[in-house]
Amino acid sequence: MKLKKILLWIASGVAVLVLFILLFSAVIAKNYIIKNSKELLGRQVQIEKLRINYFTGTIKVFDFQMFEANDKDVFASFDTLVVDMEPYGYFKDHFVMENFYLQGLKVQLTQKDSIFNFDDLIAFHMPADSVPEDTLQDPIKYSLSNLELKQSYFTFDDQNVGKITHIDDFSFFIPFVGWDQKEKSNADFKFKFKRGGYFESKLNINPASGAFDCAITVNELYLDPFYEYVAEYALINSLKGKLNSQILITGNINEPKKALVSGTTDISDFALTDQQDQKILGTNRLHTRLGEINYDQESYTIDSLSITDGYIKFELDSVSNNLFRIFKLDAVRDSTRVAEENEKSAVELDSSAGSLYYSVNNLSVNNTVLDYTDNLTGQPFDYHLSEIEIDSDSIASDADWIDIYAQMLLNDRGTLDAKLGYDPSNLLTMSIDITVERFLLSDLNIYANHYTGHSILQGDMYYYSNSKITNGNIVSENRLLVKDVSVDSDADGLYSLPLKFAIFLLKDKNGDINLEVPVRGDLNDPEVDVGKIVWTTFKNMIGNAVAKPVNFLAGLVDGDPKELEAIEYTYLDSIPTEKQIRQFDLLLQLEEKKEGLEIDMVYYVDPELQKEALAEAKIGALYFEKTQKDYLKDEEGFKSFVQAQTEGDSLEIEQAIMRLVNPIEMDSLSSRFNRARMNSVTKYLKTANDSTQIIIRTADSKEPLNKGSMPVFQLEYSMLDENGAMANDSINKP
Repeated sequence: MKLKKILLWIASGVAVLVLFILLFSAVIAKNYIIKNSKELLGRQVQIEKLRINYFTGTIKVFDFQMFEANDKDVFASFDTLVVDMEPYGYFKDHFVMENFYLQGLKVQLTQKDSIFNFDDLIAFHMPADSVPEDTLQDPIKYSLSNLELKQSYFTFDDQNVGKITHIDDFSFFIPFVGWDQKEKSNADFKFKFKRGGYFESKLNINPASGAFDCAITVNELYLDPFYEYVAEYALINSLKGKLNSQILITGNINEPKKALVSGTTDISDFALTDQQDQKILGTNRLHTRLGEINYDQESYTIDSLSITDGYIKFELDSVSNNLFRIFKLDAVRDSTRVAEENEKSAVELDSSAGSLYYSVNNLSVNNTVLDYTDNLTGQPFDYHLSEIEIDSDSIASDADWIDIYAQMLLNDRGTLDAKLGYDPSNLLTMSIDITVERFLLSDLNIYANHYTGHSILQGDMYYYSNSKITNGNIVSENRLLVKDVSVDSDADGLYSLPLKFAIFLLKDKNGDINLEVPVRGDLNDPEVDVGKIVWTTFKNMIGNAVAKPVNFLAGLVDGDPKELEAIEYTYLDSIPTEKQIRQFDLLLQLEEKKEGLEIDMVYYVDPELQKEALAEAKIGALYFEKTQKDYLKDEEGFKSFVQAQTEGDSLEIEQAIMRLVNPIEMDSLSSRFNRARMNSVTKYLKTANDSTQIIIRTADSKEPLNKGSMPVFQLEYSMLDENGAMANDSINKP
């Protein structure tokens, strides 16, 4: 009996001791963990409460804090941690967790240079040596249920850019994950943004097969918090906008490169400003619907890409442009390196052309604006392109041909319609059709002044272009129609083109200018510059118009250009022939139809040759009286006759003839012929039109053009300015 009591007391004592240990082991464990936390966890920690239920396998931790390496600042903390284990699983080599609940987690992350404030923790928990492969045991079986993170907060202080990022109210819930589960388990993540909106991810994954699908939602994410990160790579002053996105990713975690991506992305109210606080890029809405992105197969399909109310500010100068400077793309590379990179790119393009696939099923740009500034002339040329619309139903790398349509408003007045077609397998094969109507030419005054020394006062341009490029060979037909154009001379331009006179000449009877400007070239030739070809063609056209004005004036009177170049006489003619009268009539018509045109008839003649011809005719008449023969037809007889008259002196026939006539008489006769021609021309023109302003004058006797000249009226054309005086740039002499 006494033994039973002793055993009972011992059993009771053991029970009390066990109960005491169970009751106070949590306190002991908490104190031990706090005291030895640096050895156990690598950082000093503080725990307010620790509860352990040995019967249910539940551990509860309240008000936990882990400090920074300085033991003062809090690195991470949480309000409540509940872990519900099933201890029996350890005996079956099966880890079972029925519940994991963490509430109020707060983590402060900091980065400076490449150092994070948790680097020491990673180093502490990183195993010193890897375990040899042949010592690895079979993976432990596990069953994890009800994994939940609730109301968590993360702060990331990036001291490299001076930016603090907050992730508020981060939560996720995973119902179940098992080592041998056959169904996908769910993992839902969600957190709110500081200014509203949220990030949400719904992940379904099969741990056995690795198959997964993940739906990601980004709602109302403001972009301005990312300004500091963009500012590292771009010289900007502000970044604004909101992002909304729904992305679906499907694949297998064992082959992540084969994952497929689809979904939609919207950016609204986007704006980017430069360091002068000027807006350079923007859009009211950029919408993208992804068909399927398959990185492994190099296949990229976009169902639709649209930009609404877009904006671009582009400034060009002789060195670079604003976008290149802002995004730091102005790295100077020597020509050798450029050539090597181009050659390498060409090889890579050829080798990848067969595998890469891309398609945009619908591309649209709506109501977009481009503000263009050109500083190439030394003063800014500003041009406003608005209501830009671009559309294409399908752009695909395997298409036989792709057409893209565009239209826009030019400086709030003119219109441009364009169609670009190209072969995606050969970008040196394409066609371009452009129509420009009601383009205000005075908008180009800066260029006109700089290059030609003229101001365009008014005028509308209509431009029609059809260009075809086949394997780099360009054949471009361009038609230019200019209506009601007028220009004024300011100062000498870079090329001093006589633009005013050229325009005057190029105008037809309706006052319009119709030009055909063909362009030819080989884009494979690095020396070929299409811009230079067009400019050279234009410059030559202006030069030709001024150098050969009759080519343009003849069309006004349905005449032959040669008829308007010169009116020729023989030395023995003084009365106009029918041919010459026709030429006079053409000049009168031209004067009437081309208001403001000044016509000069400048008389040239070689006086010595004319006196020789008159002397020959006089002696020829004497020869006819003696022989009844025409001296022009009987050259040998006439020559013998002249030699006989000069008593056989060995003189040239011309010298012999001049010896037979009176020089004073020949001078007088030559002058009478000259006056007769001048008088007959003046009389005919005044009789036909008594108000004619055609000028008839004799060239200076010292003019080189007199030497060897037949009697001729060279026709010179110029234009009168508003005061009736001859314009400076309009003088044209053949």
